[in-house]
Amino acid sequence: MAFIALEKLHKLYDGYRQRVRLAGGEWLLLQEDGKLYCIANQCPHMGAPLHHATVNHAAFNQASLRCSLHGMEFDLSTGRPLNSAGCVGSLRFLPLVYEGNQVGVDI
Repeated sequence: MAFIALEKLHKLYDGYRQRVRLAGGEWLLLQEDGKLYCIANQCPHMGAPLHHATVNHAAFNQASLRCSLHGMEFDLSTGRPLNSAGCVGSLRFLPLVYEGNQVGVDI
C-alpha cells in the first residue's frame, strides 16, 4: 500500500470540503465537529454528487449529511440512511491515515 496525502492538518476546519480523485472515483474529504471523513462523492440513493450536500446537527452530537438533490439524509458516523424511503445503500467511506502533518489514505 502507498500513502497518498490529501491535505495538511493545519488547513482543516469544521466545514472544510475538498473533492479528490482516488481509486478510480471521486471522493469528498470533509470535516464536521472536529471529525474528518472521506466519503464517495456520490449519493447512494440516485448517484447525485455530495459536494453540495448540507450537514445537519441533531441532538447527541449526531451529524447527518443531506443530499441536495433529493433530500436523502445519512448518518455521518455510520453512513446509514436516516430517511430510507427508496434508498437501500449507505455512504461509502475510505479510512484515513495520519502521517506527520498530513492526512491521507493508503491505496
